[in-house]
Amino acid sequence: MKTAYSKDYFPPAPVLLIRLAIPEGSPQIGPYPALIDTGADGTFIPTPFLEQLNVPAVYATNVRSHLGETLQRVSVHKVDIILNGVRLPNIEGVSDDWGNEIIIGRNALNKLRLLLDGPKQTTNLE
Repeated sequence: MKTAYSKDYFPPAPVLLIRLAIPEGSPQIGPYPALIDTGADGTFIPTPFLEQLNVPAVYATNVRSHLGETLQRVSVHKVDIILNGVRLPNIEGVSDDWGNEIIIGRNALNKLRLLLDGPKQTTNLE
């Protein structure tokens, strides 16, 4: 599946359309564009999406952004990420109270085979 980079970012950035689901079940919500961030350790999901799915927090932790500001206390939830018919089960997603976009980090990306083609500005999910 080939997806064009999103021009909502400058410079354009790789995104995938995904659905979110309760682990091993339904309902599913989406599709939503999700930013591919190979520099992010984890996946961040806006809190309203997690509330819509009604998935409980499995634990709480502290996170700090790449800018190094103070630690923020966050809850972590398990969700299934569905893209192009592939279901990634039990992905830990940080509840994001500040952002409004899904960011897919390495905890999910390392389960996929992706080709980020910068010159063609496309993402190929194999």
